[in-house]
Amino acid sequence: MVKYRYLLILFLLNVIPLSSQETKREFSVDFRVNRIEIDTLYNDNSQVIKELKEYISTLSQDTTIIIRDLSLSAFASPEGTETINTRIVRGRLNAIENLVLNNIDIPDSIITRNEQHLSWRDLESMIQESNLYRKGDVLTIIDEILDLESKNTPYNRSVLKLKALENGNIWEEIDHRFFNKMRSASVIFSTKEKEIVNQESVQKDSTIVAIVEKELAIEDAPVVPVVPVVPVKIEEEMIIDTNISLMTSKPEIVPMTEDEIGNWHQGLYLKTNVLGLGLAMVNTAVEIDLMQHLSLTLPIYYSAWNYFKQTIKFRTFAVQPELRYWLSEENDGFFGGVHFGLAYYNFAFDGDYRYQDHNRETPAIGGGVSIGYRLPISKNNRWRVEFSLGAGVYSNHYDKFHNTPGTKDGLMIESLKNTYWGIDQVAVSFSYSFDLKKKGGKR
Repeated sequence: MVKYRYLLILFLLNVIPLSSQETKREFSVDFRVNRIEIDTLYNDNSQVIKELKEYISTLSQDTTIIIRDLSLSAFASPEGTETINTRIVRGRLNAIENLVLNNIDIPDSIITRNEQHLSWRDLESMIQESNLYRKGDVLTIIDEILDLESKNTPYNRSVLKLKALENGNIWEEIDHRFFNKMRSASVIFSTKEKEIVNQESVQKDSTIVAIVEKELAIEDAPVVPVVPVVPVKIEEEMIIDTNISLMTSKPEIVPMTEDEIGNWHQGLYLKTNVLGLGLAMVNTAVEIDLMQHLSLTLPIYYSAWNYFKQTIKFRTFAVQPELRYWLSEENDGFFGGVHFGLAYYNFAFDGDYRYQDHNRETPAIGGGVSIGYRLPISKNNRWRVEFSLGAGVYSNHYDKFHNTPGTKDGLMIESLKNTYWGIDQVAVSFSYSFDLKKKGGKR
């Protein structure tokens, strides 16, 4: 029985002092979309960083506290590809780690790093539990995204459909309520108090051991002399820490180029204006994405035919290069443009006169502005329809002829100069797109 009491006492002496309470403290910063740097002006980042530095300062000055573990985590919302999101997450993880290690020296052996790739499935679960307006329509589009994702098929056009709901208001609500929480990085400090073993505690422990030895001497024969316990001088503080931390390798951070940020890839579009075809004008256009929000298009129109009779014609050769600015990062949806125009022409509308550029070598020259909208119309998001309307100002120098039936050219009446102000672009175009440089793969 004495032996059991002896063991119990040793347990109380050796185990209880090691069970000091462990505490945790978490700090979390938010990131702007597609960014990996910590912006102190964004959300509550300034206040969080201030509190983090104050906490680190307290840890550095308080010698009674040790850091047991430092856990770093980073997150990204699901719009980007897997390759891009991996780089974004690692960049954010690196940013939060640098913020901490620039203010306190912590051994790598107690640091754990976690990369969290949140998916469309995670977003679907969040929305199912929410009261989001038009939740059913949103979940239908997300199911479409998940289906395309499972087939390793590009689905950024389905994302555009989601962005277009209620003129973008629902997407803004999703971004505010769900995506903002996903674009973050956090650090968790796990700390505990150091164990203090001083002279007084050693003496108390020696007294208890002596009592135990005395009891053993009374009950067991023969009597064994008790070796006195001499207090040993120990340093004022003894740090007892049996924790073994899992070591993880530090992720390699690969810098992102500007065109790799987000879910954008450069596109080439071949298109034709069906309204021009309806006027017997052969036309084609090529458009290329220069960067996010910016593209360049070059349409060409040609017509050399009369409309059923010689006195009705709308012959022309025209080009109208245009620089476009798109409101969305995917270069779809609404756009505004500025264009230059040049046109040779020969017009007659079955009236008394025909109009032609002076000496057939003085085209109308000018330019203007336009607005328009483009959206996908096929399941593979390759085919699109585009609507645009433009207005401009043009300098004209033209010859006026009699529009005489049965003759090739009527007599010239006069040569005139004027300036045209008005509509110079009306188009309903169908296009097919090609990816010039694919960014990333399946998420």
